[in-house]
Amino acid sequence: MSLPATKKIKFLAVCILALIVIPACSKTEENGKEKLALLNSQYGLTDIVPLNESTKLSYMFAPNLMQTNIFDIFRPKKELIVKLKGDASSSSLGDVFLLKLRTNADPQEIAKQYESIDAVSYAEPNFQVELSDNGDTGTEDGSNVSIDSEVATDIVVAVVDSGVDINHKDLKDRIVAGYDFVSEDKDVSDDYGHGTHVAGIIASNSSAKIMPIKFTDGKTGKMSDLAKAIKFAVDSNVDVINLSLGLSEKSALLMDSIDYAFKKDIPVVAAAGNYNTSKKYYPASYGKAIAVAGLANDGNKLPQSNFGTWVDYSVKAQDILSTTPGNNYGYATGTSQAAPFITAKIVKILVGGKVSGIKSILFELDKTSTPINTGKFALLLGREF
Repeated sequence: MSLPATKKIKFLAVCILALIVIPACSKTEENGKEKLALLNSQYGLTDIVPLNESTKLSYMFAPNLMQTNIFDIFRPKKELIVKLKGDASSSSLGDVFLLKLRTNADPQEIAKQYESIDAVSYAEPNFQVELSDNGDTGTEDGSNVSIDSEVATDIVVAVVDSGVDINHKDLKDRIVAGYDFVSEDKDVSDDYGHGTHVAGIIASNSSAKIMPIKFTDGKTGKMSDLAKAIKFAVDSNVDVINLSLGLSEKSALLMDSIDYAFKKDIPVVAAAGNYNTSKKYYPASYGKAIAVAGLANDGNKLPQSNFGTWVDYSVKAQDILSTTPGNNYGYATGTSQAAPFITAKIVKILVGGKVSGIKSILFELDKTSTPINTGKFALLLGREF
């Protein structure tokens, strides 16, 4: 059966278009590979680390490793996060790679050049993420610390931090297996003390179990390790994620990670930061995270706490006594200490299984808090507990 004239014309048009478009797409992809190869060579690519299990797109980088100039070893080490446009993935780290470079160039400028390639979804420096603490202000014998005496529930909180002292006498019965993304093993020992202090606040104010996930062994850690830690928490089906950490730079990888948790309906509680500014702090200021600022013991804003219309809640976070490594205890002040109080409140909401989902959790939190709508920081500290 022959086609009508109009259908023949349409069919021929489609065929001609295909003959034009397919080679053009192929040429565009080839040009993209050439540009990628040029940049990899120019900036001394020495290693490629896929952040996800899938490595099927790493072939786009691998050939360039052999082209790196031997003299690049004398240049400073730089790290770049690159997300390629590949198959759609439900993972926050699908087609994301860490490029290790040897170059004197500014990572921000390098990222812009990679982002100009059609095959690249985004590129950014492997940012340093800081823990939101101001250090210990004293020590105690622990007589004033009271870990919740209730039997631990099945509610699990991922404490993404510097690790936790899992042998601490007040925490050991609350710990579930976690992971260390710094050393890439299961030893989550806390060499810095921050994570143990945060875990103690959660344990002393709720009956949660604690999953320590270590992304740093000091004051700062790498964004690549933080992203892997958040993915691990989500894939482990935790109930809440506590992030007493952040940075001032906007990160596409961090946004993807928070979005990954949000899509799984897992609340992420994040510290608002300690710079006494309304400038956005990430991930707290992302709309899909719960931002927590700090108050002083007199009810006013903690002097160092950040503030802004992006803050959701504020709690007292001055001279907070909690657990520290080696069966010790110590005081600390900051939004790192504020965030776990809200995490603990969420745990209490979830106990019993009557409430679930981020929207319902926020509704319950709002029922027991009061908006801060007077004073110098009116509408800039969210709701107060």
